[in-house]
Amino acid sequence: MESDINKVLRNVLTTGKVVIGTRQAIDAVKNGKAQVVVLSSNCLPETVNEMKGVPVINYPGTGVDLGVACGKPFAIATLAVLEPGDSGILSLRSTDFDEPV
Repeated sequence: MESDINKVLRNVLTTGKVVIGTRQAIDAVKNGKAQVVVLSSNCLPETVNEMKGVPVINYPGTGVDLGVACGKPFAIATLAVLEPGDSGILSLRSTDFDEPV
């Protein structure tokens, strides 16, 4: 199951529209542009509290793992999906990813 979320994340990055970073994700949520938010396991509780009114996917790995899964050379604590593209990310639930990556 863990490779599925990684594939979906890479797909949404190539076919959809995503903002990476906590501040950008919070802005997208507040502006009503975020369709879903992905949070790493070590995301700060203050950030989690800011994600009201939008579906959240809790990524089972750390920010470093999420960065690697997204094909980025840096850690990603939070990302917001503005447009899902062909990824199917909107149909995922956090409960699908209980195991660590």
